This record gives sequence, C-alpha cells and structure tokens, in this order.
Amino acid sequence: MTKKPSIKDVAREAGLSTATVSHVFSGKKHVNEESARKVRQAAKKLGYTMDRVASQLRSRRTRIIAVLVPSLEDLFLNRFISLIESRAEDAGYQVIVSCSRDDLKIEQDRLRALMGWRPSGLIIVPCVDTVPAMLLKEHPEVPVVAVDRVNPAMSHYDTVTIDDFASGRDVARHLIENDARSILVLATSDRVFTQRQRVLGIEDCVRAAGDVPVNTLVAGPDAEKAAAKLADWLEEHPQTDAVIGLTNVMTLAALSTFSSLGIEPPKDIMLAGFHDSLWMTARRVPVTTVAQPVDAIADAAWERVSNRIDQNDDQIRNVIFKSTLIERKSTLKH
Repeated sequence: MTKKPSIKDVAREAGLSTATVSHVFSGKKHVNEESARKVRQAAKKLGYTMDRVASQLRSRRTRIIAVLVPSLEDLFLNRFISLIESRAEDAGYQVIVSCSRDDLKIEQDRLRALMGWRPSGLIIVPCVDTVPAMLLKEHPEVPVVAVDRVNPAMSHYDTVTIDDFASGRDVARHLIENDARSILVLATSDRVFTQRQRVLGIEDCVRAAGDVPVNTLVAGPDAEKAAAKLADWLEEHPQTDAVIGLTNVMTLAALSTFSSLGIEPPKDIMLAGFHDSLWMTARRVPVTTVAQPVDAIADAAWERVSNRIDQNDDQIRNVIFKSTLIERKSTLKH
C-alpha cells in the first residue's frame, strides 16, 4: 500500500518549512502568495489533503463558515455564495452551504444541522425579516451576520442590506417617466422585508406622481406557478402598463408569461426586474433592472463575520448599500 503523503513531504517538495505549509492550510497566519502557490502545487503533485477533522480537534476550533440561504435558484444568491466561498478559501476556511427552501421549519432544522459542525461563524439570508430566535437562545457563542431580507432594526446581529425603499422609488419613477399608467408588482412573499420595502418605495413614488394605480401579486417563490398566476392576472387586467419583478426569478416568470400570451415588451407592456443577471441582456429586448452590488455585499458580510470571529468589534453594525437602476429597452417606449 502506498504511504499517504504527510505535511513534511509537502514541505520538502515545496522547499519550505512545515510551519509555513501548516499556515497555508490552516489560515492561522498570513503566508505570501508565492510561498502559498508553491505549497498548493506541491500538495497537488503529491496528492496531499489536510485532515481537517484531526486539525480542528487539536485546535478546539473549526475552520468552517456556515452559510444558510432560502433558495439556490436565485442568481443573486448563487453569486453571493460563490464570493463568500472564495473569500473563505483565501482565509483558510471551508464553507458549508445549506438551503431552507423558503420554509421556516426547514430553516430551523438546517440551522441546527449546521451548528452541529461547530462553525466559526454563520452568514444567513433568512426566510423572512429576522434570524430565528432559537439561534441566539441555543448558540449565543456563534458569530452571525444576517444578509439581505432581514430588517436591521429588528436584528440582534450585524446586517448587510440594500436601501430597498430607494430602489423601489427609482424603478417606479423610471416607469412613470416612460408613461406607465398602471403598475403590477410581482412578489414572492409579503413576509420578506426587502420586498415590502421595494413595494413601499414604489407606492411612495406613484403617490407623488398622481393617479397611477399599483397592485401587488404575491405569486410565491416557484417560477412556473408564479408565471401561471401572472397569466391569470393579465387576462383579467389587460390594461396593465408595466410589470416589476421583485426578484430575478419573478422577472423570469414574467417573461415566461409574456411568451405564452404573445406579449412583447415594451410595445405591449413594460418590464423591469431586480438583481441584474447576464441573461437579462442576452435577449432581443434586454431587461431594465435594479442592479445590486453583490460583490460589495459579500465583502461586507465577510468583513463583519471575520471581525466577529476575531472579536475585534462588539458593536452591532448595519451596513446598507445603494443599488443602481440600469435602463434597457424593455421599458423604453420612446
């Protein structure tokens, strides 16, 4: 049987000390990029993998970051997870990702399962406005950062969010400037703080503009079911001038509905969405969207959880970013 390579073998192959190799894999101390590259190349050549369980038992501290999100179909969350994984890897952490499927019961079950790994920290996008109370009750020692969806005013933890009220105002103002006289908002839930804030921003803008009716259709998180509900709505309300999808999934549902009903934006109806994605431009009629700074959000979330882990800050911090409206042909009738 071939002997399994050891950390000493990696150090010999890389021409570095065993301490340097250990620091590269544990992330406990900074190692310059050239030395880290030599270590990774040597490990790959020898087929060396670190026994993280044994390492964590010796140190009495895991190098794991738990991430819990409500959906893996949302492209914003896909990008966010990828960025967190990249930052964690650079810092010597492993990431465990779980999905609550927008279900509060599943969310609690997933949290308890994740806590079983004794993570160094948790980054959570909750199902609704708040992080489940059981987390603070059962695991007050775990550093937590809540991202998106959460209401900062109700949070016991650091938060990283968007000014969604302003985002709603921006997209509504744009539609009204392009002669929208009735607006339908397509939402996944009325229990999600960010979506409620967007709706409030939209309603605030149209009040100032005068007689522009706004309706909200809560269609659920499933794109196919949402598309069917939207089709029913448009059959009953053919006078609708514009649709706003409050997530990229809802925007995709709207496009599916338009295709099935033979509706062409912006000629027949204007369409705007949230969470800019490549597919929104890979169309004959690109989609107007509210772009959120996901890279900055991931950076802030990682910075906050890192500070909590290192105990560098004991004050609750609420980081709020601005989004950007990108005007495209789906809303431009002029």
